[in-house]
Amino acid sequence: MDAVTDKLELLGRNRLAMSGVDGVDGFTEQTLNLTVSGVKVKITGDKIKISSYNKASGTLTADGIFNEIKYNAKKTPLFKKIFK
Repeated sequence: MDAVTDKLELLGRNRLAMSGVDGVDGFTEQTLNLTVSGVKVKITGDKIKISSYNKASGTLTADGIFNEIKYNAKKTPLFKKIFK
């Protein structure tokens, strides 16, 4: 079994703590785009502010009102599904 390299903790929809963050790809008060353990993650909400980010340790904390956390897993193209 692979070791867990990322962790997400959401406290009362108001405080977010993550580990395994490779980078912050962009952010506004409504969205936070991250790369976490090689996977793109989009977080949406309101009044989002990054409280702390340490690239060396891969930790990030943010405050705001969080509505959605979406991991963008790579999808198998339809062409490959049809022609196995």
